[in-house]
Amino acid sequence: MTKPVVLDVRNLQVKFITEDQTVVAVDNLNFELKKGEKLGIVGESGSGKSVTSLGIMGLISYPGKITQGEIWFHQQDQPPVNLVNLREESRRKYRGGKIAMIFQEPMSALNPVYSIGFQLTEAILLHQNVSKIEAERKAIALLQEVKLFPSDQELRDKYVAETEETSDKVITRHINKQKLSMLKRYPHQLSGGQLQRVTIAMAISCNPMVLIADEPTTALDVTVQATILDLLRELCSKRGMSLIFITHDLAVIAELVDRVAVMYRGKVVEAGDIETIFTHPQHPYTKGLLACRPRLDRKLQILPTVADFMKVTKDEEGNIIIQEKSRDLTAINSNIVTESQQEARLTKLLDNSPLISVHKLRVGFPQKGMFGRTENYFMAVKDVSFEVYPGETLGLVGESGCGKSTLARTILRLIPAQGGEIRFRGENIADIPSQNPKMRSLRREMQIIFQNPYNSLNPRMTVGNAIAEPMVVHKVGGNKRKRRERVAYLLERVGLSPDIGDRYPHEFSGGQRQRVCIARALALQPQFIICDESVSALDVSVQAQVLNLLKELQAEFGLTYIFISHDLSVVKFMSDRIVVMNQGKIEEIDTAEEIYQNPKTGYTRQLIASIPTGNYGV
Repeated sequence: MTKPVVLDVRNLQVKFITEDQTVVAVDNLNFELKKGEKLGIVGESGSGKSVTSLGIMGLISYPGKITQGEIWFHQQDQPPVNLVNLREESRRKYRGGKIAMIFQEPMSALNPVYSIGFQLTEAILLHQNVSKIEAERKAIALLQEVKLFPSDQELRDKYVAETEETSDKVITRHINKQKLSMLKRYPHQLSGGQLQRVTIAMAISCNPMVLIADEPTTALDVTVQATILDLLRELCSKRGMSLIFITHDLAVIAELVDRVAVMYRGKVVEAGDIETIFTHPQHPYTKGLLACRPRLDRKLQILPTVADFMKVTKDEEGNIIIQEKSRDLTAINSNIVTESQQEARLTKLLDNSPLISVHKLRVGFPQKGMFGRTENYFMAVKDVSFEVYPGETLGLVGESGCGKSTLARTILRLIPAQGGEIRFRGENIADIPSQNPKMRSLRREMQIIFQNPYNSLNPRMTVGNAIAEPMVVHKVGGNKRKRRERVAYLLERVGLSPDIGDRYPHEFSGGQRQRVCIARALALQPQFIICDESVSALDVSVQAQVLNLLKELQAEFGLTYIFISHDLSVVKFMSDRIVVMNQGKIEEIDTAEEIYQNPKTGYTRQLIASIPTGNYGV
């Protein structure tokens, strides 16, 4: 039996009109969503996928405007409604109540000054005619449904096991206290995965027919991402909801959705069921997106990019023409790194003396008590030991809170260590005072590339000055003219035009800004660079370009990397060896291939099992 259509989008067009130009963000878009169906919309930043979701929700802000098209919402036993023609007050009945949305960044979607219980009950009271007490009861049930905390029976069993209490009255009082305690928490008291569960609870609070999830797992660890995807699948099945899942990564939705629509520059270039899209992609853009993800079954010298699969030109009228590029099979096969080549490279690297040696390193953060006194320390890094060899890329993986970034910042002496050694070229630098000129000199040889390029660049400083700033601070690079020449060279080396030095960070895309940050890290000609989640916020195609660039720069300048990421497939592509961290300790250290093929601990096996799978194209 054919399922009824819930949402029917016809010829949708969204334009952003300013005095200078008109940008068509969504161009003649058509798709249907059936009851209980899960549809994936995939594309890079700027493809129009998020604008499409905002158009459905009626949330497009000025200067954006729906200039043509229809969005028909179908309800059982009622005539369909064109959402485009509704007034704002009428649309509110559908927004949140019938069609709900989960946003990409949960911290931005939640108000930091209100408790999660207040915000959740507010959403329920807005759309449902219930009392405040009933709204609180529903809020607790929703938080349990999204598995933010255990069910009543699980809470009861745990309390009885811990206390051997038998009184139902005491047990019930304890359970109610636990529930209210969760409602009273504020957003900053929850992890990223927990916050995303709260936003999901808010979205489903009024039992919507359609749920739109806009990049809900992009910033999450691979294990948390897997649990959120499982949760969405379970909720759709249990509630009979239709789902529109928006992402830039085809692998994430490989086992979640029924159908996929691939968007490029505002248009759907290919659509079909998930199996067909993965096994027989037709459009070169889809082939490129599939190939951009690092593969787990084999290691490549460089990652393919979308540009390897298609050429984009314009005709005389300005219309975009996409031409598929033919690919050389010989070049494809020569791009594969064999196991013997990996072993030979590692043997050569390990023949040298370590550049970095970390021995029994301990890092703790003070926990204050009464009158501001330090009562104890939370140990974020616990007796960690490892070496990094010249020219090596050492991968560092683990869930959020495992100590990866703390360890990296301690090696760079941005955080003080409580014990242990950090040896750089054989010299222990852990005890050198930060004000010591020797430490200042060492900082020239050790740099870091942060996760968010926009936050790590001064918005009031041109990118040219941002790249030159380290040279000015350390008084190197010669006079002003020579520094400008060095800046131009670095911009060109990271794939940017030397002429853009006078522009500001907001004028660039995320991938371009990250290239600027890489150029700045290279300004002092360092030997050692820490890449701290440096590609996690990028589209898969841009991510592939940046990863290839990092490898090229390593070969050219003899760089040594510690590469930190929660995306294990990316770490495998980049790394010679991998360190797996869990709760401040090292679970295991081994070659990248050995870690993936023969993980020794249950924690590592869990991380690997959580990696999104898919039949990647070549």
